[in-house]
Parts: sequence; C-alpha cells; structure tokens
Amino acid sequence: MSLTRPLRFAALATAMIAGPLALSAAVPVGAVSGTGTTSPAYSFAARLDIGDGERACSGALVDPRWVLTAASCFVDAPASGTTPPPGKPAKKTVATVGRTDLTGTGGLVTEVVELVPHPGRDLVMARLAQPTSGIAPIAFASTAPGAGETLKAAGYGRTKTEWSPLTLHTGSFTVDTVQDGQVASTGQDGAAVCAGDTGGPLIREKDGKVELVAVNSRSWQGGCFGQEATETRTGALSGRVDDGAAQEWAQEARERLREVVSMADINGDGADDLVIQGADGAITVRTAVKNFTPQPGKAAHRFSAGAHWSAGWSNFLGRPGQGRLYFGDINGDNKADLIVHGTDGNVSVRINKGTYFDGGTHWSAGWSNFLGQPGQGRLYFGDINGDNKADLIVHGTDGNVSVRINKGTYFDGGTHWSAGWSNFLGHPGKGRLYFGDINGDGRADLIVHGTDGNVSVRVNKGTYFDGGTHWSAGWSNFLGHPGKGHLYFGDVNADKKADLVVHSPDGKVGARLNTGTYFATAPGDDWI
Repeated sequence: MSLTRPLRFAALATAMIAGPLALSAAVPVGAVSGTGTTSPAYSFAARLDIGDGERACSGALVDPRWVLTAASCFVDAPASGTTPPPGKPAKKTVATVGRTDLTGTGGLVTEVVELVPHPGRDLVMARLAQPTSGIAPIAFASTAPGAGETLKAAGYGRTKTEWSPLTLHTGSFTVDTVQDGQVASTGQDGAAVCAGDTGGPLIREKDGKVELVAVNSRSWQGGCFGQEATETRTGALSGRVDDGAAQEWAQEARERLREVVSMADINGDGADDLVIQGADGAITVRTAVKNFTPQPGKAAHRFSAGAHWSAGWSNFLGRPGQGRLYFGDINGDNKADLIVHGTDGNVSVRINKGTYFDGGTHWSAGWSNFLGQPGQGRLYFGDINGDNKADLIVHGTDGNVSVRINKGTYFDGGTHWSAGWSNFLGHPGKGRLYFGDINGDGRADLIVHGTDGNVSVRVNKGTYFDGGTHWSAGWSNFLGHPGKGHLYFGDVNADKKADLVVHSPDGKVGARLNTGTYFATAPGDDWI
C-alpha cells in the first residue's frame, strides 16, 4: 500500500452524551495532533489500511493475533449507527503492527481476516492472518478512569500540520466524564484527536507501564489539519474497555474465533502436514517440507503456504454444541481422509481425492456424548493394529479406552485396551491423551500429557499399552485450555516416527524431533 498518498475517511456516527462534552457534530478520530514518537514502548500501536487506501484507522494489539479498534472503521455509513457484520471484512484490510515509524521496517504487516463487533459500543476485535512475534500486546486497564485523570491518546492520522503522517503521534487528555461505556475527555496544551485513524488507543501510563482504557471514537478535531481555521474544541469521546463487560466480550472473541489445528499426512508423501480449520469453516492444508534444511539468518518454514481443501465447517470446531472433525487414513492409501463427527452422534468418512474430500459415507452412530466437550467422552483415530488404516479409539468419561477396528466400511464392536483415564479428557484442569506411532512399528502408541507438564509414552503391545516411559517435561501450559498452547504429534520428517509439534499461545509452531527416547529441539519454526 502507499503510505504517502492522502486517505479518504468516512464520517462516523454522531453521539449525544451528558456533561461537558456534547459530540452531536463530532467527526472521525484516530491520530493525535501531538508529539511524534518512535518509542518501542508504543509498539502495540497498529495502523489499518482499509480498501487499499480508501480509509485508514488505528488500533491496539491486545493479543498476538488480535487488534482492538473501532467498529465504525468497517462500515460505509457510520452515521447510521450500524456495525459491521461478524466475519471477514467487506474490504481488504491490512494491519501494520510494531512499527511506530511507517517509513521503517520490522514489525508485522498482515491482513485482517475476521471481525467481532461489540454489540453496544464502537469497538471491534480484528483477527490477524498471522500472529505477531516479539511485540508485547497492551494489557487492558483494571480500574475505571476518573474525572480529572490524565490519559494519553495515540494514532497515525492527521496532526496540526500533516494530512497523512508516517509516524505515530501521542497527546495528553483530561478525563471529563465516564458513563454508559464511554469516556469523554479534552486535549491538554492544544492536543486533539484528529480525523485519520479512528480506533486509536486511549492509554493510562503509570509506574513505567501502559494499559488500555478506551478506544477513540469521535472528536471535535480542534486545531487539526483542515480544521485549524474553523474549530478550536479538542474534546473527544472513546469507548471504554476497562470494565468487565468489555473484557469478557474481548476474551470470548479470542476463544470463539480460534482455529483448530491437526497433524495428518494429506498428500501421502510420508510427512504429516498441518491441517487448519478456520473459524470461517474453511479447511486449509500446509504441507510439510521434506528434506527441510533451515538457512542461517533466514526465516525457516517447515510447512509450505496453505492450499484450500474444503469449506462449510464453521459448526465443527469442537466447541460446546458443535461437532468435530478428525483426519486419518481410513482406506489405506497413505493419505489422510476427513472424518466428520456430528452432534447427532453420527460419524462419516470423506475420502481424500488429492485436492479435496468427497461427499462422504456413513460409518458409525451413537457418539453424541463423545464430542470432547466438558462432561463428555472423546474419540480419536489412529492405526492401532498396523494394517495401515485408522481405527476408532473410544475414551469414555469412566476413564476406559477401547479400540474399534476399521473393517473397511465400518468399525467393529471394540475391545478394551486401557483404564484409569477419567482425568485425561482434555477438559479444563485435566490432562490429555494422544495417539501416534512413536517407535516406528506402524502401530499407534498412547501418549500421556499430565497437568504436571510431563509427557510419557505407553507403547502399543498389540492388545494393550505398556506402563510407559517419560519422554518430555515442562508442558503444563500446553494443555489446549483457554489461553494455553497445544501439543500435537505427527511425523514431520517422514522417518515413520511421530514427532512433537508445539503450538504456543502466540501462534508460533515448532517441531521437536523424535530421537527414540525423547523429543529434541529442531531448528526452524513456522507461522499459522
């Protein structure tokens, strides 16, 4: 995008509030007519280019994958009071985060792929296509602003002398009133929130730390470029995020719109690929790079760019009230198929056709209480008997694990394999079980991940799993619960032994290779 050409800005909805600030004629805000800064302390600041230069907004990074900004940035007629629909932005939106001087380099430049608007405030959570790395998100304020308090606004829009500056600007503001989820404030020493970047953060600075109090929404623009001859008022109105209601909404957005990632060999080359289920219902496959060799000083990518395989699975992300998807080689052709587990309890198989999955056939029924949600059992799929076809593994709330063998068009009645796993169903506060071929004998072993962070392997002995051996430690924050990372097990280097794949909360994915008795740190990481 061009960072030098003038930007066109849509007018925001008007607002009426009680107290010293009445913004019935206010106009869009964002950048601050104040002091320019390149301080890394403000690296959480974000600039949004909407519609290829049609409109620009500011925002604040509140999570490695999320920018908080104003909902009115994403509607064509803000004065109508409408908010954008949830989902993908109507116009291509590119976010630049971690670069307070836009003429420089570094930070992250990526698209916004999902919007979650607040139901009653000019706020929206914008999900980034890629997570940031090394950029500290700003924390939400834990206490409300008070009248007379000084806060600081930041943004990239107009100043007193510039139409489209390339440096972040900040200015100090005095809180006038706080009510109805909004903060009314007035600029100090001529500072003003100007037209340019709606959605800029209103910040509290205390004891060397910064926290997000509100998001700028409307302003008089007194003294801003283009308004200097006609307007002197420097009042502004911002949507609060310091209260529990706003923060619960933001947290819900982060949890609800989270991808589900699986490891499976989709293209049949012997190396497991990353299979990503997006919140939009799309399935994307990022194939493993065989003979992977990282280059010193260069970004290392163990998985290729993604290819679209299927769509329409937004109700199969495994959340309460939803179904689940799994991936495993059902027909023995060495390519993982799509296994669909509906809330009606039916399990069907959609065969891998090379670039898509077919329409599917029914394989099993009666599993409505095995969707892995709190209070329910879990299903897994893995080759237990070594015939190169994935079997159905049933993990009940009673802690029993049984195996139902793949018979070509259905799974048999099952046999008992293990017991005592009622605290390993993956619910909050519990451990997790995984299944993968750890020793390379062609049969899936039982991998146990405890809440103490230890990972142990119980080898498949043909009719049961042995007593297990310790393989790794330190994974207590990787149990897949809200706010935690995930572990996956898949053969990323095509040596027929499952490796440990680590998916951290910041979105980073790294492989730890199977050495035979432990997982070793592998060079190179990938982004999903």
